Amino acid sequence: MKKRSFFLICLLLHIVLYAQITIQGKVKNMENEILPYCNIGIKDTNIGSFTNKSGDYKMIIPKEFQNKSIVFKAEGYAENTKPISELLQNADVYLDFKIRNIQEVVLEGEKLKEKTIGQKSRPILTFSKMFDKNTLTVEQGNIFDIYKKTKLKSFSFHIMPSSRFESITLKLNIYDVKNGLPNQSLLNENIIFKTSTTGWQNIELSNYKLVFNNLDKIAITLQLLEYEPLKDSDFVFGISAKKSLSKNLLFRHQSQSQWDISDGTFLSNINVGYNNKGIDTVEKSDNNNDSKLTDEEKNLVTFYEAREDAKKTIYGKNPEGKFIKLTDANIYYEEYGTGEPLILLEGNNGIISDFYHQISFFSKYFHVITIDTRNQGKSQDFSNVDYGYEKLADDLSDIVDQLKLQKINILGWSDGGITGLLFSIKNPKIINKLVVIGANTNPKGVDDKFINSIKKRYENSDDLLEKRRLNLMINHPDIQSNDLKKIENPVLVIAGSNDLVKIEDTNLIHKNIPNSVLLVVPDTTHNAPLEKPDFVNQQILNFIKK
Repeated sequence: MKKRSFFLICLLLHIVLYAQITIQGKVKNMENEILPYCNIGIKDTNIGSFTNKSGDYKMIIPKEFQNKSIVFKAEGYAENTKPISELLQNADVYLDFKIRNIQEVVLEGEKLKEKTIGQKSRPILTFSKMFDKNTLTVEQGNIFDIYKKTKLKSFSFHIMPSSRFESITLKLNIYDVKNGLPNQSLLNENIIFKTSTTGWQNIELSNYKLVFNNLDKIAITLQLLEYEPLKDSDFVFGISAKKSLSKNLLFRHQSQSQWDISDGTFLSNINVGYNNKGIDTVEKSDNNNDSKLTDEEKNLVTFYEAREDAKKTIYGKNPEGKFIKLTDANIYYEEYGTGEPLILLEGNNGIISDFYHQISFFSKYFHVITIDTRNQGKSQDFSNVDYGYEKLADDLSDIVDQLKLQKINILGWSDGGITGLLFSIKNPKIINKLVVIGANTNPKGVDDKFINSIKKRYENSDDLLEKRRLNLMINHPDIQSNDLKKIENPVLVIAGSNDLVKIEDTNLIHKNIPNSVLLVVPDTTHNAPLEKPDFVNQQILNFIKK
């Protein structure tokens, strides 16, 4: 029986191998110079590749495509189409220089106005368009309206904060637009960009002399060429996007595939120099829709603007930061100050530096321990199932045990506040005092419009890690009044006067905890620790020290 199984496995393997054709070669120009990052593909299929830094390529082609041809395209060169049958005899390909296919206009002698066109800030209501490490030929990007005479100075885009990589190398592509889709490349050379950070990225383009005349629109896309993963972490890379009324999300599998275009826009922008002789259409079609944001969205934009300031601090990237190994996670934490322990628990999609106002203040009075929750910041989550806040409370219990802490204070913001409540319910003897900011007992306790936006974000996200975090807000927690009554330690319940958490739910928490104090911070939102840090910090200090 074993011999028969082995025979069948070998037969299937033989069939699979026989059903594929492998072509390996090199692409050069007519002067015998290698052409790195040349796009290669079979027209109107998802089968593609590109050359590496040494000009080498490898393509594995299903046998049913053996009668097709492969198109080779490199910036500044005329494309070359070769039948697969010919490439099987000689896989090396040579490309000839092309004549410029657009009319240039010299603007250096003119005084140019300057403008940024596109999305300039990151609202909370975003989703991510992912890149697959196994399909490096994929292109994704936006279409931008430009002026009659435009000089392209820079391109900026936003990498989702939950991306995980040591470094990535990207190729920037720029096309003219025909019938609403990218058409011909406008580049004469490769534009390669390498980064090791997330958030906003800027590609300087002034040296490429990208000056266009009589083009109403251009399309800009990115391809992932190379990546270096983090040690002991899966590779994750996505570009942030947001929903919009316009169809502006471009995607194709490889350079010879058909373009797909869908609702929304990437968080990206271009900085241009221009003169406005002739009709100016860009002002009307500027992709930046911040002025149309709701109050809730504007509040969350404020949060992310503050986060950019927080990232300039050492918090969250302290060289002395450490990891605690749990059964299915590695939890990152940092310590500051001395004295009685005060643990800071971040919100959903939070990072340690979100507490930058609190760490600097409370480390003068306490031994501050600030934690990246599993699946957030630098912490790693090795499980592959959805989890609730009870899991996060169990994580905290394990952390307290491993750090051998006897008595602790907790300051939890948003999701961190929920975790703090559940931890207090389960561990009444360990807690000294608990402070919760913007916590809720169930999803119905949060503003309906906000929860609906989170649900839409969940539906549009391709990022499995992000979806697990969003699932927390959509389906959790479920804290009953009887559970709250079990909390024995003093609790300070804080909410903003314009919080996303409904005041009825905040009052429910306060009224059902026997020894609690309610503080509603005037003229603040869900982000009170950022909006009025001095006032909030002092009230918390008074409560814990009382």
